[in-house]
Amino acid sequence: MQGSHEEHSAGPDVVADLGTESMRAVYRDLLRFGPRSRSELTKRLGLSAPTVTRVTRDLLDHDRLHPLTAVVRPKGRPHEPLDIVENRGPRFIGVKVTAQEVHAVVTTVRGNVLEELVIPLEDSSPDELVEAILTPVEALLEAHPHVAGIGVSLGGLVAGRRTVVSAHLLGWQSPVELAAVLEARVQLPVVVENDLVAMINGLHWFGIGRAYSSFGVLTIGAGVGFGTVIDGRVVEGRNHMAGLTGRLAVSHDAHGEPLAIRDVASTEAVVRAARARGVLAADEGIDELRALVLAGDRAAREIAEDLARAVALAAGSLVAVIDPQAIVLGGENVDLVRAVFPIFEEALERALARGQQGLVVRTLSGDFDEWARGAAVIGIQEFVGVP
Repeated sequence: MQGSHEEHSAGPDVVADLGTESMRAVYRDLLRFGPRSRSELTKRLGLSAPTVTRVTRDLLDHDRLHPLTAVVRPKGRPHEPLDIVENRGPRFIGVKVTAQEVHAVVTTVRGNVLEELVIPLEDSSPDELVEAILTPVEALLEAHPHVAGIGVSLGGLVAGRRTVVSAHLLGWQSPVELAAVLEARVQLPVVVENDLVAMINGLHWFGIGRAYSSFGVLTIGAGVGFGTVIDGRVVEGRNHMAGLTGRLAVSHDAHGEPLAIRDVASTEAVVRAARARGVLAADEGIDELRALVLAGDRAAREIAEDLARAVALAAGSLVAVIDPQAIVLGGENVDLVRAVFPIFEEALERALARGQQGLVVRTLSGDFDEWARGAAVIGIQEFVGVP
């Protein structure tokens, strides 16, 4: 990548870090789990009472926390819960990159989205992508002071939340130091992560995943991916590739070779099947198929039903391994499954063991808002620290 672009002459407002690890631990606990008293924080975090008293006083003095109304108890002193300051707190920008668009949001420190911008991506080469990312980021920085960090997510293999090792959908075959290049331009901390991993972190910290200690995520779109949270931890695997390859076998082809979920559930595979059956013309794609399914076209619905069965089989395999409390379906093509959801439910029921029946299934919208929010959340994690 070229490094000849001029840096900004004046950086954004600097947001001070949280300080010591004890301060981070207290702030992080209140951030994720809500108001607590000092005594509750002492028990939860394993810190001494004097340490919690000192830390909370410092955070209060720096306008990081604020006291809530005291809760009167039958015995003893009233509970005096504390909570983070969200409205006046730091802001974070999340950027989700696809092969066609850049989706950017600005959020509060609890991941609540305040504004969203979407711009088309004409050229996915590294240099051009940097400029495409900076267009909405600079607009959001101007409109929202006190941004403390930026998270960027894309479909690819990322090392150390800094370096994009490869990104097939963007055509990147060589490593790109994306975080460092962006930091030099915006003068703010930048972290980069695989888009599915970032989205799962967002669901886990502030989204529907908060209700579950263990859940699985299955997304279908240009790519197909799995993600898991087990006992409150996002599973990434030895090579940080857990669930990202799309290679889970769901069937066999005519030659007896394993047929992976990506070969039947990705956008390319679904469109290819629809064209082979005459449902779509050669110049038509997933949008036309979606319209036909929603209009009730029988042949198009059969394509969606086949997709639903394949996704259900993959979900059943995931459940068999991790036994989660819930499965979350997402991705830009999830509406095809929702259109024939009874088919999905029947296939999933057949795939599950008797003791796993009644599994909670949640679905996300097909939009990229959760993905961009997830990108912001990895920026938040960088700010508060991840235990």
